[in-house]
Parts: sequence; C-alpha cells; structure tokens
Amino acid sequence: MIELRNVTFGYPYPRNSARPVFEGFNLFIPPGRYVALMGPNGSGKSTLGKMVKGLLSPSSGQVFIGGRALKRGEISSRVGYIFSNPENQIVSSVVEEDVAFGLENMGIDRSTMAHRVRESLRWVDMEEYRHHSPHLLSGGQQQKVVLAGILAMESDVLVLDEPASMLDLQDRTEILDLFQKIQEQGGRTLLHITHSFEEALRAQDLVVLDRGQLSFSGTPEDFLSQDLPIRSLLEDAPPFFRLIQGLRDLGHPVRSGVRSLDELKKILLGKQ
Repeated sequence: MIELRNVTFGYPYPRNSARPVFEGFNLFIPPGRYVALMGPNGSGKSTLGKMVKGLLSPSSGQVFIGGRALKRGEISSRVGYIFSNPENQIVSSVVEEDVAFGLENMGIDRSTMAHRVRESLRWVDMEEYRHHSPHLLSGGQQQKVVLAGILAMESDVLVLDEPASMLDLQDRTEILDLFQKIQEQGGRTLLHITHSFEEALRAQDLVVLDRGQLSFSGTPEDFLSQDLPIRSLLEDAPPFFRLIQGLRDLGHPVRSGVRSLDELKKILLGKQ
C-alpha cells in the first residue's frame, strides 16, 4: 500500500522556487495493484516516485508504505526502485554478487542469501548468467539483474522509473512481461512511471499528474476513451488501443483490460 497524505514538496534551488512541485497532495494506492504514473515533463512523476522510496522527503505531510509513515530522511527498505539506466545501479563485477549486495547490507545469513539469490535469478530467467559480468550483458539483461536484486530483498513495493526507456524492443517486451508476472503472481504493488501509453495499458490503474496536481485516476482504458484536456499534453493512443476501439465500434464485445494481441486473438476466436 502507498499513501501520500497532504504532501508538500519543493526543490530548494532557484529554478523551482516559484512554486512547490506538490502542495497538499493526496494519493492512495491499494496493496497489490499495478499502477502506471503518467504526466507531461515537469509534472512531478519522478519526484513522487522518489518520495515513495524515501530518496526525497516532503516538507510537510506524510508518506505511508504498508500503513507505516516514513520518517524524514528514511529510505524505505520495503520499496525497490528501478531507474531507466541499469548500469547506474550495478555495483559488482559478478551477477550473483550484485544480486546479493542488498542482502549483505541487511545482514542476511549466507544460507538464506544463497537461496534468495538463486530463486530471484531463476524468476527473471538469468540463473545461467550468475557467474557472468553484468557489464557485458545487454541492457535488458542488466535490468533483470537489478530486478533480481530487488526481488531477493523481498520488497513489497516496486517503483519503476521509466525502466524500459533505454531498451530495444525485445528487451523492453521481456522486462515489461516480467513486471506483469511479478504483480500477478507475487502480489506486490508496482508504481510504473512512463511516458508510453503502450506500457500504461499493461497496468491495472492509471494516475496522471499535471503540474503536481492529480489530473486523472482510473483505468488506462477509461482515460484513453475520454476527451480530457490533459490528453493533448501526452502521446497519442497506441495502435493497439485504437484497434480495440475500432473492433468495439464494429460490434465486437472486447472487454476492458485486454493487454496483448495474443489475448485479443483468443477473445475474437472465442477461446477466452
């Protein structure tokens, strides 16, 4: 569970001194939800994500993770954070050592550590690379190593700060599929910061920010179906969504929440 209650935050340096990024801001995300966070540049997306982790602290108000308020300056061990460039988060020269790094800082015993590292690498399909150098892997494989380290720490909440923006199509698809698998099978809460509606459509819920204000909260499908002013500041609806809308206009009862062409094909063929 993530909650921001009456949060105000502003950066101290001059370019942002005119007004706070957030002022009296409120947001509640139930446990176990996959939420996409969108908004124009400068709307506060990454700032919000960093407050959830504890990398930034509000000047007033409170941030709650799992019902517990973060203290000022406290970095939450229950929240895993993935940045767009995985190389910035890799600290070891061997994959399994990198995955174990956070566990060592937590003081986890060696037997438990070895089990968690092995299971986390298996989960992200990287077990065969455990003795490799992460710096020789592809961007997608590096992002999987970072993700394995977070899974090994058993974080309840994952903040994904444009995690696929630097990946090629294949790596991007694989890492996005993993995020869905983690939420569906692991029950974790995911906050996915993105500029891409194609990525947002994979989420259960969508939150849209505009200049530090909550502009929309609902499903991605509902947002794309409405003619809202904020739509003009974001990218166009993806072709996949336009295809679904076209099928509905032709009388095909395509339910909401369809997230892939394979799923759509099964529905149209009556197999789902």
